[in-house]
Amino acid sequence: MSTWKKYRNLQASLQEFLAAQAITDNVKDLEETSITIRVGRKDATFTLTTISVYFESETSKRFETGSNLRDDKQLMIIDIYAKNEADRLDLAKWVVDSINDGWQYYTYSNDSVVPDNPAKVIGKKVNVDFLTNGRVKLGDNIDQFDAHRHQITITARINGV
Repeated sequence: MSTWKKYRNLQASLQEFLAAQAITDNVKDLEETSITIRVGRKDATFTLTTISVYFESETSKRFETGSNLRDDKQLMIIDIYAKNEADRLDLAKWVVDSINDGWQYYTYSNDSVVPDNPAKVIGKKVNVDFLTNGRVKLGDNIDQFDAHRHQITITARINGV
């Protein structure tokens, strides 16, 4: 088994949390279609409506001069690709409300027996600070996937890690 590193664990933990919450809250678009929640940036396999989560970067500040202990914070991006404005707005509010109290962090490991279902070990809770929450403005001549795009950026901090 190969243990994943922090950034992949963060992405997978957030994706798993939002996917479970979408089922609990029965989140669907206006056409009553279930939404897709995945890890990674937009690619050719995307369908509307999709929420994409991914790690972007990390800041690491020393707690005090001369110490090697650091306050690490990860910048996470949550992109919403909606079919229309109503879905964009409703999904953005749902995401913000869902992650406001944070989510559970897991450490994942590859499972050679069931490769599509990695083993996981529960860890600390992830705390969230919101940075931005708004429409992505790309101009007038854009494709259908970006016409109703929304982006939420957060800093994530794993308690005790």
